[in-house]
Parts: sequence; C-alpha cells; structure tokens
Amino acid sequence: MKTPMPKIIGNQSLKQRLCNDILSGSLSHAYIIEGANGSGRHTIAMMTAAALACEAKNDISSPIPCLECNSCRKILEGKSPDVITVGTGDKASVRVDVARFIKEDVWILPNDLEDKIYIIEDGDKMTDQAQNAILLTLEEPPSFVHFFILCANAGSLLETIRSRAPILRTEPIDSALIDEYICSHDRRASQMKITSPKEYQELLLTANGGIGKALNLLEPKAWKPIHDLRLLVSGFVDVAINVRGAREIIARLTKFSSKRDVLERELALLSDAVRDLIVLKKCDNAPLTFYSDRNEAIELCDRTTLSFLCKLHSAVSIAIDENQRNANVRLMMTKMAVSADLF
Repeated sequence: MKTPMPKIIGNQSLKQRLCNDILSGSLSHAYIIEGANGSGRHTIAMMTAAALACEAKNDISSPIPCLECNSCRKILEGKSPDVITVGTGDKASVRVDVARFIKEDVWILPNDLEDKIYIIEDGDKMTDQAQNAILLTLEEPPSFVHFFILCANAGSLLETIRSRAPILRTEPIDSALIDEYICSHDRRASQMKITSPKEYQELLLTANGGIGKALNLLEPKAWKPIHDLRLLVSGFVDVAINVRGAREIIARLTKFSSKRDVLERELALLSDAVRDLIVLKKCDNAPLTFYSDRNEAIELCDRTTLSFLCKLHSAVSIAIDENQRNANVRLMMTKMAVSADLF
C-alpha cells in the first residue's frame, strides 16, 4: 500500500481517505475540510492537489505524492497556475466578487496539469451572497475542476453548500508529536523547552493539537498576549481559591479587559480553567484544557470544594452570556464575583 502524504504528521485516516479517492479515481469534485486554524487544513489541501497531479502516483514503490516530480514541486512551491488559492486576504469576509471570479475562471482549461484545484481559505467567512454565487459551480463544475473549502466551522456554511461536498475533519495531533516536530524544525522551540519548560508546556497545550498553531506561537508577538492572558486567568483562579478577600478580588477584576471581544476570550479561558479543576475533583487523570502542570492543578483542587468550583463555573458562564448581550462590563464582572461568593 502506498504511503499517503508522508510529510504530514497525524491525520492518518484523513490522508488515507483522500489518497484512496485519488487512486481509485473517485475523488469528489469538492470537499469541505474543517479544522481549527493551524490544524493543517491548507497543507492537506495542497498535498492532495500534489497527489492528484503526481507523475508517480501509479508507482506502488513511491509515496503519494512523491514530492520529487516536476508537478509535485511546482504545486508545493506555489508555482502552479492550476492550483488557485483564494480567501479573505485583508478583508473580514470572502465576498461575492471572489465567488464570481471562480465562477468564470473554472471554464478556462488547465495550463500544465490535467486538473484545476481551487482552495478556498476561510470558507466559513463567505458571505451568504458569495455562497449562493458559487453554488451552481459547486453543483456542476467542469470535470477537470476540484474544490477544497477550508473552514473552522462547517456549520457556518449554508446547508446547500454542505450538501454538495463531503465534510472531512482534521484530527488533533498528540502533544508529544508536536513537541518532536517543532523542536526539529524550529530552534526556538528546543531553546524554549530548556529555558522556560513551563511556558513551553503551556504553548503545546494552547496549540490544541495543531502543529501550524504551535509554530506560530513560537513568534514572541503571537505568544506574549496568550501568555499574559493565561497569567491573568491563573492569577484570578488562585486568588479566588486561596484568598477570597474583597480588596484582592476587586483588584484582580480590574485587570480584565473592558473591551467585549477581548473579555470574551478572557472569560472563555477562565471557564476552561475552572472546568479543569472540576473534572480533576472527579478524576486525577482527566484530560486538561488549561493547566499544563497537573500537580499544580490538583493542589488547587485540594484547597477548595467541588461545590465552590461549580458555583464559580456557573457564575463565569452567566457572565459570558451577559457579555454577549452587551451588559455593563464592570457591573457584570462584579455580579460574577458576588454570585460565586468571592467576597
């Protein structure tokens, strides 16, 4: 059996599915690839395009794609005119003019490949008008055209779009594999692992199973705001459990943002942190989403009760809902503290 996409770590079933479809001649005219940013959606789409065009795809002794033939190199170097990537660019959404370009361009024959491949980045950011404009093209494209619609949430696409393309989902990659990969590909990772081991474990946890996201977080400008946010949340939880003094709690509350979009991220992470402590109350081996140091989290658990943690989690959930309904931010945060009996 040919090895599918050997350069991609993880996502074995997804790679095998796409390569089997290519080798059997049953590749769909369109796929929706769903996954978080940095989960490998774009790389999988590019590798599928290379596998489809690979000059050695029928050679059982080589992987698919082979990565060495002229077609593979041109595609993976971004030099093939027949692999077209479109997306938001610097805009907030994929607008109707992009869909109209595709609608017209699909009828132009490929330049040097047998197929044309369109990779639509941020597909879930297509406006309804753009989705409707591309609908007929997805339904009845020329035989040589294939679409890969990449998105974080396929549910944001119109049902009519989802009904015309199988939805394939990327799989989270084990932290040990991410660790091995980024340390071998970026010297900053191995340096951080030695000099700041706790931060490095937090980075791996924040990557949430995505190699691309982990590599992006090695950029100081990308990691610092996330690290500061984690410090804000962990400090608040620590004070909530160990102090419960009005002055200290109020001081901590003032550190949360007054901007709703930022506060939304802060409260979501706070919810994750409290949720970790709740599940640890029931099982020491439960998977964690916020705490990278399990012993630290268990020690926090031992200093409080399940009843308090559930009350705090409920108060945070209410605050998240009220923030989305545009409640007064400072009043809302004070109410959250009162509801959780932090004073």
